[in-house]
Amino acid sequence: MKKLLLTLLAAVLSAGIAFEAPAQKKPGCSLLVDKGAFTLSVLSDKGDTLMTFPVATGEKAGRKRKAGDCKTPEGTFTVTWVQNTKGVLYDYHDGKGKVEAYGPYFIHLETPGFKAIGIHGTCPERDDRIGSRDSKGCIRLHNADLLKVLPYVGKGTKVRVIPGPEDLKVDADLL
Repeated sequence: MKKLLLTLLAAVLSAGIAFEAPAQKKPGCSLLVDKGAFTLSVLSDKGDTLMTFPVATGEKAGRKRKAGDCKTPEGTFTVTWVQNTKGVLYDYHDGKGKVEAYGPYFIHLETPGFKAIGIHGTCPERDDRIGSRDSKGCIRLHNADLLKVLPYVGKGTKVRVIPGPEDLKVDADLL
């Protein structure tokens, strides 16, 4: 009985943290992340740029090749779900302890071969690092910008991540 109650409690807590963002997805929109320019653009169904925001990408240049390499994957990915991350903590091991590192939401991407890659907000301690290589592999936005992107994102939204010149130089062996 105790095990059943713990299982139910875990399910309820998980359901409370993971749910779709409140806004409805605008049909046909997609996202484009340019790792060289450190930008994320929302594109209309016709490919027109609706808005562009600065982002932080993986600490290291190049295409993600293995878990933990601190590189942002490149290619076309699909949004699997949008998670409310209020109260979700992460420790950067910088002596400051655990912080709400993901901002208000985490947009999960289906990235074959890799887990927990997505687009998310940031914490105040790292907000000034947007526009640089600073993440463990995710794409990080200012929280206010993330909230502007959310109405254009839902399950199935396509996200294309393209390399910049530094990424191409690191990955010359793949060309």
